[in-house]
Amino acid sequence: MFDVKKMGEQIAYLRIRNDYTQEQLAEKLSVSPQAVSKWENGKSVPEVPLLCELSKLFNCSVDRILDPSSCVLHNIDFDYEFLVKPRLPVADYSGPEWPKSISSASFLTALKLFFGLEQRRDSRNRQINDDEEYILQSAITNICFGYSYGPDELIHDSFFIYGLDYEMHAKADYSEEEFISLACRQIEHGYPVIIIPKEYTDTIFAVGFSDHGRTLKGLGFLEGDDQKNARMNFDQLDQYAGWYKMDCDIMTLKLFHEKMPLAKACVNALLRGITLLTNNSHYGEDKMQGYGMVIYRNWCDLLREENQRNAEQIECVFPHAFIHFENKLRTKQFFELCVKIIPRIDKELMTLAINQYNDIITSATEIATIAHLRDSYPKDSLQEKRNHIIELLRRSLEQEELALSYIQKAAANIWK
Repeated sequence: MFDVKKMGEQIAYLRIRNDYTQEQLAEKLSVSPQAVSKWENGKSVPEVPLLCELSKLFNCSVDRILDPSSCVLHNIDFDYEFLVKPRLPVADYSGPEWPKSISSASFLTALKLFFGLEQRRDSRNRQINDDEEYILQSAITNICFGYSYGPDELIHDSFFIYGLDYEMHAKADYSEEEFISLACRQIEHGYPVIIIPKEYTDTIFAVGFSDHGRTLKGLGFLEGDDQKNARMNFDQLDQYAGWYKMDCDIMTLKLFHEKMPLAKACVNALLRGITLLTNNSHYGEDKMQGYGMVIYRNWCDLLREENQRNAEQIECVFPHAFIHFENKLRTKQFFELCVKIIPRIDKELMTLAINQYNDIITSATEIATIAHLRDSYPKDSLQEKRNHIIELLRRSLEQEELALSYIQKAAANIWK
């Protein structure tokens, strides 16, 4: 039943939250301050054209003004104005804490869990929160196929499989108030917003705000921070005051006209991955930034150069050894998902490729161990250690080239 009093209280709340006095709001709407006062006291209601104007001024829907109880206002016990909860409960993270260094794959996983799209449930009917979606998104975004490499923008397939798409909004295109309002409006409509910084700091998965949007509440994901990226607890949110002062973009979400079939997204990722992994050309000044087989050769060259100048530590294994380990692990796990998800893929060829990746990961584990202990080796053993890494990389290169020959044949069979 329509409640005029609650509607008036809502108008008063939204007016105050948007920093309007009754007189200022009246001037904006070309009505008298007495008219605004009557609305807020529940003695009269605005006409339909004025309701539309109010919704624009307050950056909210008309429904939110007419029936505040229908909106997603939750128990606010931390002085927050607005908070959106996940559509379904989420179980605690059940995967290994390391490695999980790719922030984009983590917040995309959070997106699926937030919208209640994970069909697997535990005994308490909570969404299963493990590595499967992270593995999938590592591949769809192409991140797992490179070294310190990622595409300039997130691939839309990452969102299409959820029935969503996104738009990017650069801070330079908005005033400060407009930028803040953009984030608040999305959250009020039940969508999280993603704050993507240009500097090395948290990517914010924001689901709540206070202080008129100047403080956001949400999960933080950080490139290279395994424990932070493994946390997916929507009951333990962080607070980000002054977020709008960063050099950042806002990613807003919108509904896509239909969901992309998962098999199609995996095929697209597989074909893009093959192109990246077979690359033999170098680009840029950093020899360890790029993708494909050229990285093996560049890495060996850097190790030989360290030997030639008798470097006092093994310099070029950190952090690359850990990136190498996770990328090969996630690539192998993605190929295992392809066997389950892509109907016409040649399972026998894929299994041969996966077996090669098992050996590559064993070598990668050994290189990562050396990287972890790099400061503890005596100087007279460093050349021997570098030569050992070079041999591991040489062998892994041969194995990955063989694996990719199997993958290419398996992928070719999809189109037959």
